Amino acid sequence: MSKPITIKDIAKKLNVSVATVSRALRGSTEIKKETKMAVLEMAKEMDYHPNLLASSLSSKKSKIIGVVVPTINRYFWSNSISGIENIAYKKGYKVMIFQSGESFTKEAEIVETLANSKVDGIIIAFSKETKDFIHVQDVINRGIPVVMLERACKKLTASKVRTDDKNGAYTITKHLISKGRKNIAYICGPLSLDVCRDRQKGFQDALKEAALPYREEFVVEVEDFRFDQAGRALEKLWGLQIKPDGILCFADILAIGTIHAAENLGIKIPDQLSIAGFGDDETSRFIRPAITTMSQPSFEMGELAAQIILEEIQLLGEPHPIRSEIIKPQIIIREST
Repeated sequence: MSKPITIKDIAKKLNVSVATVSRALRGSTEIKKETKMAVLEMAKEMDYHPNLLASSLSSKKSKIIGVVVPTINRYFWSNSISGIENIAYKKGYKVMIFQSGESFTKEAEIVETLANSKVDGIIIAFSKETKDFIHVQDVINRGIPVVMLERACKKLTASKVRTDDKNGAYTITKHLISKGRKNIAYICGPLSLDVCRDRQKGFQDALKEAALPYREEFVVEVEDFRFDQAGRALEKLWGLQIKPDGILCFADILAIGTIHAAENLGIKIPDQLSIAGFGDDETSRFIRPAITTMSQPSFEMGELAAQIILEEIQLLGEPHPIRSEIIKPQIIIREST
């Protein structure tokens, strides 16, 4: 195996200083245009590849942001990542993406790996199993900026970007009530997550304001955000003596699973049962009936999280405010209600 080409080799070939080559490769305006072009052409001819680790050690910045999400196969997370990358790339940063698979153990290992890899900052959305946040507090204590995206923890002193979940669930429940629904159920994700509890609170508040009953048996908690789990939740609800005439689903993926199960049970939507989701996944508008939902600007939320982490990286060591950005979702009314 041949020895990797270094900037010393390029400097020797062109009979210039190592500092000149280094500045030219960085695009410095201190170097003449002709010299810069000669260095770049020689680097290409000699098949030179920069040592990113060495560069990060000398500059004390890796120019890498770590992103940890529960999964990348859901629209909200994949679209948020696109927003993060859009901003990061424009600022000369690369993004390392990891998924925890909703596992606390895996999440903690990923965070430790990112911290030890000297990333400049971490954007994280916690797993459903995460109840202890010491792994993230340790990172903050080490001086690495952290921004929480959507799934946040109130105990951590770190910036966050999240949806106004309580108000969003309140708004869409009020919509179901306006359609004459009086027995409304809630199919939710793990209530260990703040986001699930916030939407449950908005759901409860809307029922209370309308003087409608809140029934414990009408709240069905699913372990995972999967179509089949939503279907089993509907079967459980439809087996009750008092059947629901409206259902709020924590996420569109659960609403899609609920609609599929309703068809198998011969339930007419929305005549017998109105179904609403949350998130405005792309698929929610194409299935039939199309799903009424709360639209979350996930791409823009990712962009905002990236902007905040980059600002905090630049201000590292200086006093700066901890930001809490609450994004208001918008209701989209479709055929399912």
